Amino acid sequence: MNNYHIYEAIGRGKHSVVYKGRKKKTIEYYAIKSVEKSQRSKILQEVRMLHSLSHPNVLRFYSWYETSAHLWLVLEYCVGGDILALLKQDGQLPENSIHDLASDLVKALQFLHSKGIIYCDLKPSNILLDEFGCVKLCDFGLARRLCDIEKGSLAMLPQAKRGTPCYMAPELFQDDGVHSYASDLWALGCVLYECYAGRPPFIKNEFTQLVKSIILDPAPPLPGNPSSSFVNLINSLLMKDPAERLAWPELCEHSFWRTKFSSVSLPPHPAFSNMLQLSVKPYLSERNGEKSSQQRTPQKRQESKMVRGYKQDENSNSGNKAFDTSLKNAQNSRKNSTKHGGKLEAAKGINLVRLSRMAKLNLQRENEKQNYRRPLLETCENNAEVKIENNDMELDFSENPDDDLSDDADGSENPSCIPVVDLQSPNIDEKIEEIEQNMNQLNAAVDNFVDNGPDDSKKPVQEACSEQLEVAATPPNSSNRKFQQAKVTAGSAADLDSSSSSNTLFEAFWHPSDLSVKPVMPSRKSDKVADAVLNLPFESVPACDYVKLPTEKLNAINSMIVHILTGTSQVSEKQNTIRYLEILSGNSDAANIIINGPVMLLLVKILRLSKVSAVRVQVASAMGLLIRHSTFIETELANSGIINSLMDGLRDKHDKVRRFSMAALGELLFYISTQNDHSAKDNNISESPSKESRSTSCWQVPNTVIALVSSILRKGEDDVAQLYALRAIENICSQGGDWASRFASQDVIGNLCYIYKAAGKQENTRLIAGSCLVRLARFCPSCIQYVFDKLSFKDTASAVIKGNPREQQISLNLLIMSILSMPMLTNMNRHLLSLAEEKHMVPGLISLIEQGAEALRGKALLFVGLLCKNSRKWLSQFLSNLKLLSLVDRLGKEKDGFIQQCVEAFVHLVATIVPGILDTVSGDMQQMMGGKRHGPIAALTGRTNPKSSAHVLPVILHLLGSSSFKHRVVSSHVLLQLANLIKLLQVPFQGRDDFQITLLQVLELVIEEPSVILDDPKIFTGRILPGLAIIYNGNKDGDARFLCLKILFDVMVAIFDDASLTNDQQTIEDLKSISQTYFLSLYPTLIEDEDPIPMYAQKLLVMLIEFDYIKVSDIVHLKAVTRCFEFLLGDLSNANVNDVKLCLALTSAPEMETKLLSQLHVVRRIGNLLEFVNAKEMEDFLEPTLGLCKAFILRGISSNKVTTLCKEPALLCNSAFNMSIAVDQQHCVKDICDFASNLTVFLDLFRYPKTQIMDLSSECVVLLLRAAPREATMGILTNLPKISNLLEFLNHNAFGLQILRLLYSLVFSCRQYLSQAMILSIPITAILRIETLLSSLKSSGIPGISEAAMNLTLELQRLPRSL
Repeated sequence: MNNYHIYEAIGRGKHSVVYKGRKKKTIEYYAIKSVEKSQRSKILQEVRMLHSLSHPNVLRFYSWYETSAHLWLVLEYCVGGDILALLKQDGQLPENSIHDLASDLVKALQFLHSKGIIYCDLKPSNILLDEFGCVKLCDFGLARRLCDIEKGSLAMLPQAKRGTPCYMAPELFQDDGVHSYASDLWALGCVLYECYAGRPPFIKNEFTQLVKSIILDPAPPLPGNPSSSFVNLINSLLMKDPAERLAWPELCEHSFWRTKFSSVSLPPHPAFSNMLQLSVKPYLSERNGEKSSQQRTPQKRQESKMVRGYKQDENSNSGNKAFDTSLKNAQNSRKNSTKHGGKLEAAKGINLVRLSRMAKLNLQRENEKQNYRRPLLETCENNAEVKIENNDMELDFSENPDDDLSDDADGSENPSCIPVVDLQSPNIDEKIEEIEQNMNQLNAAVDNFVDNGPDDSKKPVQEACSEQLEVAATPPNSSNRKFQQAKVTAGSAADLDSSSSSNTLFEAFWHPSDLSVKPVMPSRKSDKVADAVLNLPFESVPACDYVKLPTEKLNAINSMIVHILTGTSQVSEKQNTIRYLEILSGNSDAANIIINGPVMLLLVKILRLSKVSAVRVQVASAMGLLIRHSTFIETELANSGIINSLMDGLRDKHDKVRRFSMAALGELLFYISTQNDHSAKDNNISESPSKESRSTSCWQVPNTVIALVSSILRKGEDDVAQLYALRAIENICSQGGDWASRFASQDVIGNLCYIYKAAGKQENTRLIAGSCLVRLARFCPSCIQYVFDKLSFKDTASAVIKGNPREQQISLNLLIMSILSMPMLTNMNRHLLSLAEEKHMVPGLISLIEQGAEALRGKALLFVGLLCKNSRKWLSQFLSNLKLLSLVDRLGKEKDGFIQQCVEAFVHLVATIVPGILDTVSGDMQQMMGGKRHGPIAALTGRTNPKSSAHVLPVILHLLGSSSFKHRVVSSHVLLQLANLIKLLQVPFQGRDDFQITLLQVLELVIEEPSVILDDPKIFTGRILPGLAIIYNGNKDGDARFLCLKILFDVMVAIFDDASLTNDQQTIEDLKSISQTYFLSLYPTLIEDEDPIPMYAQKLLVMLIEFDYIKVSDIVHLKAVTRCFEFLLGDLSNANVNDVKLCLALTSAPEMETKLLSQLHVVRRIGNLLEFVNAKEMEDFLEPTLGLCKAFILRGISSNKVTTLCKEPALLCNSAFNMSIAVDQQHCVKDICDFASNLTVFLDLFRYPKTQIMDLSSECVVLLLRAAPREATMGILTNLPKISNLLEFLNHNAFGLQILRLLYSLVFSCRQYLSQAMILSIPITAILRIETLLSSLKSSGIPGISEAAMNLTLELQRLPRSL
């Protein structure tokens, strides 16, 4: 996987995550699927299947890889996502879109079927779309080849036992149902129905109700107005009887398709044909509403057509040769199906209760395989019912435990303890009561065997216990009563650290798998041949039949068992009998009956008294298996001396006796620990279990038992017995509390540490010992000191990098607990320093966070956080690592609860480190400053530490660049610390450059979030901003100067954007001080500095002038006006809008002297700027540039009255008014006439869609005629053709004021033309067109326009006409 970059997660399943990925050094993107190794068999199946397929509508497979914790598949990347997500967004799809989608699906299924592959899992979430909308089938984990289906018996086919119920065909729910072409086509019908209706055709909240609906109910009618051909296609695909369902020939020729599909040859499917003969026809055809069997299509005809049975639609056009299933037939199907809606019993071969219980059992088995400690929540009143959480929910109906995980002990396999129970058996409560009523005879036989046997009569089984037998969801490997009680608690976490943060961390890093429990007793090694020929004097019925036996027969068998074991039978006969008990023990119901009856009491006594080692071995084995598989044990067994018998067996000289005694004792102790814990909760008892008066429970476990079990851990003991002892301790310690404390001795921990690091031990034994250490340290925190007295801290950390996943998890748990327990441990700092020597530590931990299993990723992340918190050496290696920070950002978006919990704890932990980093930097800077003041020796001394903290400051910089930390790192306290650091930087000292750039960059990132400024404005205005101005002054580093000004500007912008702050008196005073005291004094230097500092300085100046914190007179006094207009002399493409705004502010200010503006000679350049921004369509420049033009024109008139012209343009032709505003050439801008060359642009902007621009441009025309009458008149009359078009546009859009300004501008120009005797040729066509427009304007209802039109008409008549 090192060849790929992995990005965000784009999909997620129960055991997998799909990431977007890119192959390194390419632009090729892939979907990279990461799957837990527990799914290895399914993934290998998918790889084998995909590797051989190449089709445009099948997801392309490229390669696969294996890492320590995951399998990785590199697949085609489909940017369109899946159909399920599409339907969630859009709800439904139109029929036209469904046609294209359906066409692709049919092509994909036809290709697969032609290759002899049944897809088996067609549903919206398995249908992807590429960028072109092309369908791609994915996830071939359930797909099967026909050749594999034909190999096994129908009942044992795995492909018929798993699927998504909402899309499964009715025949798949029967015992002998198999996936087939027909079942894939049923799923196709369900998918197409869902695409159109927005929901599958059959949906219910409970599994049994869903299956009933699939078998009995007709598909609901499609909503809306679908075409008849589409309705027919759906109904034909959703026929209940697979023999009558639409088949490939008819599907290819169906009338729904715009283009018919070519038929392909399909491999034969005998298993499907056999299934039809066995069971389908008798009941499913009835669901379809068919006629009586005499009128049905002959069987041979059906098979030859591969269950076709279709008819030509009588209503179709005569020229249409396409096959189309009769709509009438489909309607009849609905009617007849409704009749049988309540007759599920007619559906022979389908046992819904059994299917539901098997599904629930398997859900719980999968739950345990993921190491979750609690059984599935009961969401239904019926314990056997499975709640359908979503339509995409996949279920396993298999009751074959062969694929279960194996125990790692003694080479024996561990079948899952999900019992193979016949769920149609009679009520077991009644059966047990009947058994109990007839036990006296068996009890007497037992008493005859040993005099000291218990005399107590059997009590009836409690109703609550018997009810447990009815719970099908018995957790695997032990039972409800075991797993239900394995608590996940951090009750002793408070002992580690009194701080809430440590407690939070302690709770955060525990994963459910840390307290997983597995059977102590190994599974019985089945020998099918030997088991089948057991030589017994009675009939050896299978376990599933044993629990169904009538009371008399059950008592008879039990009597025979007791008689054989207590009599003088041969040893071989006794061994066969015990073997038979072992076989029965695999069934939980049978185990419950035996363990709570006289047979178990007899086994206890045989184990204690028998002299035959072989018999004792078998007895110990049988007892262990019975305890393991039972779901409840009555209290009578506690008085039988079973614990003493097993202890005696544990002391036996025979290895196998000791082994199985240890396993049986371990199972019993774990059971007792769960029961005592339950009793303690019920009775509110908290005393130690070692006390004889601890509980009302009759199970008493003296300390001698604990000591004996613990002694098995000593060096030199039998390895297998040791393994069973470890498993027992592991399970018992998962209970926590007093049970864990009973094993928390130095001797036990020493032995566990010895086993954990022993090179000669089997890996599984070592890892269980490590798991025991983790559990003891968790519930008894003081044990962690004993652990690391024996284990090397460095080696434990090395195992995190080099060990297998289980060892990595153990090591991380121990290391995290040790760091959290630092106040309790000695030499912990030395241990942490030793880790720095491990060169692979950093990349190894990052790799684990990226690619490890869920538990490892979260734990590794927290371990990294704790390392950084407790040693500054790790800060830059981890928290400045961009790969790690991007991983944290990505993990923060994941939906997994444990990962989210760890990321949250990690971010919180790192955020608490930041103040410490700043304190360290502050202390080092003060040492450096002190060194400078106190001479060279102190300076040198102070110079050593800063080198170790200067590289730590960038850590905060990197954290602020991460989305996960950005909003968590900065607080008021951190801002105050940054302000103090800024204050320290104000004074130059040796080594300041090591800090200032990074610190300023940190501040730059801090203020990117305006809320940081607005929440604590006084820290910025009172401390940080003045400090930045001081740092700028005289600083030789250009980057530092730029950052100082940029931060100053950004903070000011944020403050001015918030009205509440600009009204705060203290903030106003601080801003005035910054503006007047610091900024103005620096401004001459700022505008002379290197780019882009002048640009920011001018932007800030404009803003301060706008908000009245700086007066223009302050700038004029500084003689900076010339510098402000210099941008007009350069390349206008480099101009900044703030330059224009600053010039506008200066020109408009009353304090600005007109004489100074006239001396600049910039009017022509301003006009050039206007033409440039108009030609380049620079909208943000237009308004300030026009405003600048207007301000200069006003300066050219030098009269306050002139602004009246803009509101009353008629005054332009008023002689008296013109005399009152006569231009004083001594007090105006002398080159204002240069604007006349830009009149064309002013006129063009009359049409601008933005009203402000139109207004400014028309004002400029009117004012320019008054400021430069001769030049402006020439410009107006030259543009008469343009003006005629403009008048027509303005009149059409009713822009009254603009029309008035333009009309009076023409009137004024005509008078100027005649009075000044101008020589200008005026085209007569333009005059005639204007006169035509004036005739319509004379009747205008807009005030003033009619009069203006008449005045202009008179003036035009006076003009000389030329051709």
